[in-house]
This record gives sequence, structure tokens and C-alpha cells, in this order.
Amino acid sequence: MPRTKPAYNAETPFSFDPSRPLDALRRRLVELAEPSYRAFVGKLLPGVDVILGVRVPTLRSLARQIANDCGAAFLQAVLGVPSRELCDTMPPLQPSSDANAVVPNRCVFESCEERLVVGFVVAETRLDFDARLDAIAAFVPAIDSWAVCDSFSGSLRVPNAFRDEFWRFLDFCAQSPRPFEVRFAVVATLNHFLDASYLDAVFERADAVATRRLGEYYVDMSLAWLVAESFIRFPDATLKFLRQNNFDDFTFNKSLQKIVESRRVDEATKAEIRRLKRPRRAH
Repeated sequence: MPRTKPAYNAETPFSFDPSRPLDALRRRLVELAEPSYRAFVGKLLPGVDVILGVRVPTLRSLARQIANDCGAAFLQAVLGVPSRELCDTMPPLQPSSDANAVVPNRCVFESCEERLVVGFVVAETRLDFDARLDAIAAFVPAIDSWAVCDSFSGSLRVPNAFRDEFWRFLDFCAQSPRPFEVRFAVVATLNHFLDASYLDAVFERADAVATRRLGEYYVDMSLAWLVAESFIRFPDATLKFLRQNNFDDFTFNKSLQKIVESRRVDEATKAEIRRLKRPRRAH
């Protein structure tokens, strides 16, 4: 789709009022919005109420500027972090059996683009990992769409020294009753842990999420995506997992579909995968 507005220009330094920290961001986003692009994005994000129509590269540029100009202060004002140290007795995201329970530091945003920019600022701001994990934990409950979830997860960088700590944090997300927190756990697992050293644990997490039978489309599709990507990298181990797992029929068959749709899988292998499809059961 052709651009109707120029790309973001970061010549003007970003500043904000700490008492109303999102106001300055909202003004910038309105200036950058493209109505025609908003209509296009709206079709991809059913159920998301407010979309301004700002392109993701533009949002990333704006976020980098905020991170460089005032990232830590901005996050403190918007999310209330970084404000404490993590410890084993106080996990950053407490699981709850109530999907409507109030979460500390829950963010209130007016648009999809606000969420995306704040998420990118979390990823781009210079912070030590404990402070960044605090910011991640404060932001995750604000995720309300696959676009925010996947873009945010893909933007994070996890140093090798802190991978185990981040893995433990994702355990809390995976236990959440809120579907996009669970999807974040699955997609972050795909983005940051899909390697030989974590592979068995990855399959265990996927099976544990599937066993919960949340019946949430965006969770089920994230599991299918995870399995398909795993198959590309570790076909033998993933095939073994496909032959013995607790996936429901929908999620299992979607996993097979995503493998078959991949251009990185040869035709003979696709034929083998198709034979694993579970029949549709009468209700």
C-alpha cells in the first residue's frame, strides 16, 4: 500500500508531562496516522477497537527516539517501572484464576499503536535485565491483540546470562487465564528458546498450555506456529512430539497445516505430515 504521509522524522526531541505521559505520544501518533492504512490494518485485527493507521517501521522509529531521549523516565511514568528488584519470592506476574482480576501496573491505552510504541520502548531502552523484566511484566497485561503480542516479543533481546530467568517468567505467563498473556508465553518461547538446549522444555510447555484447553483461537494458533517452526529446525524431534501429545484436534491439525504450508518442507515430507491428520469428529 503506497504511503500517504512521509516517514517519521525524529529531529524534534521527545518530551512529555509525567502527570499525563501518554498525551505527547498521542499527539505524535495522530500526526503520523494514515486513514487508508488504518482501514487495511483494521481488517487484520478484528476486535481491536481503536486503530490509528501508523505503520510499524514508523512506530519503531518513534519508540527508538523515546528510548534514547527519555526511555527510563517514560516507562516509569507510564508503567510505574523500573521501581524494584526482582526476587524469587515475588514473581513479576502473579498467575490468577480470574481472567478479570486487577493486575498491578495494568496499562490503559487508547489505541493499538500506543501499545506497540510502549512495548518497543520497553525493548529499546537501556536497562539492566532485572529492570527490563519488571517493564516486560508491567506491559504484558496490556497486550490485547496478536499484533502487539508478536511484535513486542520479537523486539525483545534476551542475553544468554538471563535466559533461565526469562524462561521462569514465561512460566507465569503460560499459567495466566488471560489469552494474550498465554500467547505471549508461547510466542516468546518460539522467538527466544527454540534451540536444542531447551527443546524438550519447549515441548513440555506447549503440551502444558494445550492441556489447559483454553479454547482461545489466538493461543491455539500460537501453539500451531510454534510446532511448525520447531519442525523446520528439528524435524525428527518434532515428529516424535506430533505422534504423542495432548493437543486438541483443532490445534493439532492446524500444526500440521502450518508445516505443510511451509516452503521449507519438501513434498515427500508434506505427504507424511498429511497422513497424521486427525479426522473431524461429529459433535
